[in-house]
Amino acid sequence: MNKPIKTLTFPGDKSIAHRLVLLSLLVNKKILIKNLPDSQDVCSSLDIVKTLGVEVSKIEDSKTVVLKPLDKKDFGKEEIVLDCGNSGTTARLLCGILANLKGKFKLIGDESLSKRPMERVVRPLADLMGVNISSTDGHLPIYIEANGKTKATDFFNQTGSAQVKSAVLFAGMAAEGNTIVREKTLSRDHTERLLDYLLFTQQNGGQSACSTLFSSAIPQVICHCEQSKIGWHSRITDDCLEFCVPGDISSAAYFIVWGAITGKKLEIENVLLNPTRTGFISVLRRMGAEIEVQIKEDVWEPIGDIFVKGGNLKSTDIQADEIPSLIDELPILAVAMAFAKGKSRVSGASELRVKESDRISCLVSQLKKAGINCCEYEDGYEICGENKIISTELESFNDHRLAMSFAILSKCSKADIKVKDRDSAHCHKRIAFRVKTHTLYLL
Repeated sequence: MNKPIKTLTFPGDKSIAHRLVLLSLLVNKKILIKNLPDSQDVCSSLDIVKTLGVEVSKIEDSKTVVLKPLDKKDFGKEEIVLDCGNSGTTARLLCGILANLKGKFKLIGDESLSKRPMERVVRPLADLMGVNISSTDGHLPIYIEANGKTKATDFFNQTGSAQVKSAVLFAGMAAEGNTIVREKTLSRDHTERLLDYLLFTQQNGGQSACSTLFSSAIPQVICHCEQSKIGWHSRITDDCLEFCVPGDISSAAYFIVWGAITGKKLEIENVLLNPTRTGFISVLRRMGAEIEVQIKEDVWEPIGDIFVKGGNLKSTDIQADEIPSLIDELPILAVAMAFAKGKSRVSGASELRVKESDRISCLVSQLKKAGINCCEYEDGYEICGENKIISTELESFNDHRLAMSFAILSKCSKADIKVKDRDSAHCHKRIAFRVKTHTLYLL
């Protein structure tokens, strides 16, 4: 490819940042995290670990954070209220993390998070792993009375949710015996990769060799994807665990789609290239976009650069087995489909209905307002391309992914499209927008 006209970098990936921050509740070593995003969601995780006694120090304009571990992991009998804000990742991962501690905890969240399903994570922990945990009619508040012990389990992750899988794996660290999670299609594997990087366990059971890292012996925890197993071992010998969070691939996706539609050449630097997160790139290539990926480092997560050049986009279908690797990018891929030749279809994506908004219904209703020929189904939608986009105002539903997708739709069309609440504090903080700066500067 020729030299791109714009080079972009992005804040750290939120999914990885959450896991690193919450891990400070379990480890016995300091954690230094570089390029930690300042999004509202990650701040919710930081606030919670501080509430529980982790010492948090920010340096280098808050882009680097040092977390000093807990002095104790027994919080007594008084209930501790933990506010997860709007972060579903924080709430669901905490359910498994807190099972390793001793104490009474109440998880709450804002109005939006309190409407999102939580029973999917509560049930396996309660029914299979013996955790004293309950939800409120399937939602927040969640109540946990932990004793630091769980039961090992063999769990099939029917929802395909990486958050549910992670909660079970984290809870499995407090069990005697092997905890197994099985999936038909591998969901985001950040938790497995992180624990693979940190942990050593004897293949035949017995005492863990990482007792100096964690507060107790850790039995073997395995994630199954069909027939594959991932065993864990330790590479950590220093007194401080040091991580640099790669750029957020989900934030970069909006600009990759913009380049694919408009033909603008872009280079995205130092971004996460985990294959469970880059399914949208495969879809764009299938649609005719020219995209080159170069991995520069692959220690605990693959990191590298992406080079984008547009193409004459054509329609495509996205099936259920692809959904886990591009679930967050489906709204922006819908924008690409609106500019492609032919009719595109997404199926097997019913999980979109339980995100920050019902992303199927909300997405389709707003695309129709913009003159795009589309319709919704129970588990997806159909979009006809090559539309005449009309001027209108679109509702973001306080959903940051819809807000950004509609912003890209506006910039790729000649119509005057305004996105309601696009710059609201909620959308701005959730997406950690230096991305917003890119929008104003680049587009």
